[in-house]
Amino acid sequence: MDEIEQAIKSGDTFLQKDKFMDSIREYTKAYELMKEDNGDKAELCYKLSQAYYALEPKNTENSGKFGKESLAIHEKLKETDMIVMDYLNLGYIYMDAKKLEETDQFFSLAIKKADEAEDPVLYSMSLNALGELYSNWKGRTAKALEIYNKVLEISKEVEDWDNYFEAMRGKISIEREKDTDKAFKLSMEALDFIDKISSKIKNKKERKEFVKSMEFMYDLASDMAMEKEDVDQAMKIAQRLDSV
Repeated sequence: MDEIEQAIKSGDTFLQKDKFMDSIREYTKAYELMKEDNGDKAELCYKLSQAYYALEPKNTENSGKFGKESLAIHEKLKETDMIVMDYLNLGYIYMDAKKLEETDQFFSLAIKKADEAEDPVLYSMSLNALGELYSNWKGRTAKALEIYNKVLEISKEVEDWDNYFEAMRGKISIEREKDTDKAFKLSMEALDFIDKISSKIKNKKERKEFVKSMEFMYDLASDMAMEKEDVDQAMKIAQRLDSV
């Protein structure tokens, strides 16, 4: 293992342990040794961006700098899927820093690029990101709801359940602010749909993993049941998850 690989490996280890300063030190060491703008360097820039973002979530200076460098390299290499991921990375960085206009631009560019690539999964992922932004942006919740409904339609067609239920969570959260009964009904319908999907998964381990990956939907429904002071319903929801 050469010096660059060792530094990156050390940086990864530190990042997994939430030792962000140490991970940045190791990643920077590898970055300074890399001369060629290739896929490996773009990946390292992405990691540096993430490490700085974790260290200083409200400061876009370094996280944004390395995120943009990763984007520039991927654009040079014409790697569309990675370009989309770079736009999303930058969007989330700027969203946490409350720079909403910049976030809007990055997410919109991700949507455009994913659409050009005709990749429904990346397209839905990018739409969900914009939906999340708009759902917390005064005056744009109606647009967020429209976006989530679009994702539900697209992702259901291609059986992209990760994006489908992310959009469903977003939709329910918006409806919850307006009509808690309607939101709760939607959440229970979502759990029924999870049951329907999981019933078609023959492998027991895969079925269990799928349902567990949707635990956030059970948590959301249970939380709303408790909000309605319906303890019995909340317990039944928890039992549905545990019975898989």
